[in-house]
Amino acid sequence: ARTGRKIHLEIEPGTYLVANTGVIIATIQDMTDTGADGYRFLKLDTGMTENCRPSLYGAQHPMRVVPRDAAVADTPALEMAYIVSGHCCESGDMLTPKAGDPEALEPRPLREAKIGDYLVIGGAGAYCSAMSTINYNSFPQAPEVLVRADGTPVLIRRRQTLDQMLANEVIAEERG
Repeated sequence: ARTGRKIHLEIEPGTYLVANTGVIIATIQDMTDTGADGYRFLKLDTGMTENCRPSLYGAQHPMRVVPRDAAVADTPALEMAYIVSGHCCESGDMLTPKAGDPEALEPRPLREAKIGDYLVIGGAGAYCSAMSTINYNSFPQAPEVLVRADGTPVLIRRRQTLDQMLANEVIAEERG
C-alpha cells in the first residue's frame, strides 16, 4: 500500500515438500577395516551416481542399515561407526562427509552391518535423481519405484540396459 505496487508472492517449496519422500535402497557389497587408527568402511552398489550431494557440498542424509534377514531386523544390534562409500572408486564418492565439508570424512553411527544387508539412504526425493551423474564410470541409470498411498510399489523407471547406455556413443571415422 505504501509504494502503490501490488505484491505477488510465489514460493517454490521443492526440497521442503519432497526431499524426505524419497529413499535410495542400496546393498552393502563389501566391508573393510583399516585398523585402530583408521575407519570401518561400507561399500555400496550405489554412490555419487545416484546421489552426488554429499560429494558436492557435504550434504547429510539419514541412513539406516536394514538386515537382509528379516528375522534379525527387529532385534537389538551393536552400533558401529562407518564411513559409507560408493561404487565409483573416486575420492569424492563418499556418502558420509563431514557436515558442510565434502573434503573430510566423518564416520556415521549405524547398526552393525554385514555384506548383503541393505543401507537405506533418506532425504533422496528432491534433487538426487535430477542431479545424478548418469552413466559415470559406465554405471547404468538406476531404476525408480513409486510407492502409492496404499503402499503398492510401482516401477516408474527401469534400470538402464547396456544397449541403452551405448546407444548415444559415436565412433569417429578415421580420417585419411
